[in-house]
Amino acid sequence: MEIGVIKFGGSSLGSPQARSRVVQILKSLCTDRKVIAVVSAMGRYPAPYATDTLMSLAEGLTARQQDQLISVGELISTLKMHSLCRHCGICSAPLNTRQLGIITDDHYGQAQVLEVRTETLRQTLRQADCVIVPGFQGMTKDQEITTLGRGGSDYTAMLIAAALNLKEVHIVTDVDGIYDRDPKQDPQAQRFDRIDYDRLLELIDQGAQVMQRQSIEYARQHQLRVWVGSLMNPGKGTWIGA
Repeated sequence: MEIGVIKFGGSSLGSPQARSRVVQILKSLCTDRKVIAVVSAMGRYPAPYATDTLMSLAEGLTARQQDQLISVGELISTLKMHSLCRHCGICSAPLNTRQLGIITDDHYGQAQVLEVRTETLRQTLRQADCVIVPGFQGMTKDQEITTLGRGGSDYTAMLIAAALNLKEVHIVTDVDGIYDRDPKQDPQAQRFDRIDYDRLLELIDQGAQVMQRQSIEYARQHQLRVWVGSLMNPGKGTWIGA
């Protein structure tokens, strides 16, 4: 059974039109493989379910309570995309945080992953063509929800791929690959067709907000090839690898 892992960022889910494009991508992928779709919260601040919007409601909450609050965005995305997939004829199934099996410590806001339990995920893959899961979060052994830090949905995709012994991850975001400079600020920025882990980590350390550093370190450790591209321009992208 061939399995693909693809992660969709918040900007790729922020409008009905964008979500419709995501569904069509998933429908195409499901013709020849099983698909695990990792989803971020829909949209960007001030969209109602965006992570920063939810965080703006968290004044006075403890770190544990903040994680409970902001994790809701990804769960909403999971169920919304499942609904759209079913309506489009895709045999999909959603998993919640507990079912996903990412077990962490209780360092709320920046939890460290202890293990990934794949039993429920594997069973669901046997029953559905597309399994939709929430990014950015895990659960302690006491079943308290935790979050994995800013950009943690990238990390979720890497964790799942490695736990299933896969070799690749696809990341769909709002830019068509990795650039040497911010293309939104500098029209002369050059896109990399390929970039190695260490060079990308250098760019991140220099302030590039392209992916979560922890996720790239994890990809390097497990030798995962990662494709980063845009929903709007699927023909372009950057491969990250050794």
